[in-house]
Amino acid sequence: MKKSEIKEIEPWGVNIPFIFLAIAYWALGSLSLPLNWSYHPYFMMLGAYALYFGMIQRLFFPAKNYLALHIASLIFLAIPIYYFQIIASTALAITEVKALLDLRSYGYNAKKLPINALVLSSPFASIITWLLYPNYWLLITPLLLYILGVNVGVFSVNLRTRPVFGLYQLPIFLIIISSYFFPILFPFIGVVYFLTIYRKTFTFKNTSAISSLLSLIVIPLLSLYFGDFVHAFTLGIMSTLFFSCITYSTSRYNYDKIVISIILSDLAYILRFFYFKISGILWVIAVLYFLYLIRDNFYLTSIKLGLSMRFIRMQKESHESP
Repeated sequence: MKKSEIKEIEPWGVNIPFIFLAIAYWALGSLSLPLNWSYHPYFMMLGAYALYFGMIQRLFFPAKNYLALHIASLIFLAIPIYYFQIIASTALAITEVKALLDLRSYGYNAKKLPINALVLSSPFASIITWLLYPNYWLLITPLLLYILGVNVGVFSVNLRTRPVFGLYQLPIFLIIISSYFFPILFPFIGVVYFLTIYRKTFTFKNTSAISSLLSLIVIPLLSLYFGDFVHAFTLGIMSTLFFSCITYSTSRYNYDKIVISIILSDLAYILRFFYFKISGILWVIAVLYFLYLIRDNFYLTSIKLGLSMRFIRMQKESHESP
């Protein structure tokens, strides 16, 4: 019996065009405030979804043979009409299904792989939430599923927390879903998350990882006092955890420096209730510094190969050395 040929994964930097799209949407969202446009929440949410679309495809299905679907989701997400976000989410879900079906052809045994149920459920949750637009509170749900799911690995490596997968992610899944129906539960998402991933080997050694975990716990709890759950999510969870996981996965050599962006984003949440303009400036600085740390990924060669230029140079030097 002839064995099936194992394919080689040829990745590309699918996340980079989505990062550019996210910045464009966030710029429009920021400009909408002084211009008195009513689209601020929509543009800011689209920016978050652009980061999400880019990173889930980069980390879980970056192969070039999904290029048509990658581009389709990018194009539809770039059209700021919510019907197209439904189509973009559908393209993302199709990409995920195709990638899962292709696992065997890449030499993987799906039964032996850890199942990150939070991450894998997020594209389908995205379809549902955009179908129910303009419920902005519901739009947070897929982002929470992805961000909390993908950072399980980041925290496990850097803080030696428990790498929870499959059914072990159920407490996190339940608090996310319950928070939509009972928003008063939202402030406790970080607490439930920490209790789920905690184990005795937990360490405080990595400043960036511990600061992003503290942000996840503390900022939502502060929203009990300030009463702004949406910005507690965008500034204390979405921004900080995206800063952390994107820098770690694309520019690991700069990971220790991302703590600055995390702290600035947290301060932006607190100060928005006292000095609104300063709050916005702090968040913009946090985003710009984050982009500076991952700048090595913005070269054409980096996008083509899916690696930062520093990693590419290091590989080239190792091959040339005797």
